[in-house]
Amino acid sequence: MVAELFDVFDVNNDGVISRGEFIALAECLLHKKGFNFSSDIFTRFDANHDNVISKDELINLVLELAL
Repeated sequence: MVAELFDVFDVNNDGVISRGEFIALAECLLHKKGFNFSSDIFTRFDANHDNVISKDELINLVLELAL
C-alpha cells in the first residue's frame, strides 16, 4: 500500500518525494493544510537529509504515524 501511495505522489516519477510533492501527500494523509506543518514532518523523516523522501523513509513515516 505504501508503494502505491509513493507512486501516486511521486508526480515526476524520479523515485523520490520532493518537498512540494510531500505537501500534497501530508495534506491527503493527515487532512491538515499548511506549509510549516508539512515542512516540519518532512524534515523529521528525511533521515539522510538529502531534501527528498525516499520510499524507505516514507514507509518509516507511515509506520510511525500509524502507531
